[in-house]
Amino acid sequence: MDERRFRPNVLVRTPPGTPAFVEDEWIGREARLGAGVRIGFLRSSERCVMTNQAQQDLPHAPAVLKAIATAHDNRIDALATVLTPGTVRVGDPLVLG
Repeated sequence: MDERRFRPNVLVRTPPGTPAFVEDEWIGREARLGAGVRIGFLRSSERCVMTNQAQQDLPHAPAVLKAIATAHDNRIDALATVLTPGTVRVGDPLVLG
């Protein structure tokens, strides 16, 4: 699925072979990201019908929410809070603490 449907603030690309929904293991943990940024993973979010809606150049896609519900109990992502602000750039690694 096109990740733009989920309007992420930060998108983490995991290496090939990473298990699906690895972000579940991050809940309750902290991570470093970019130049001194610390974040704390709080929970995953339950997705709603907005993921199906047409956005920018993405067409209406009613199968999106159904796929999330079937694959992972209607949850996808890891919501986090900023513990220490700083600068994050494309390509910066996420290092779990």
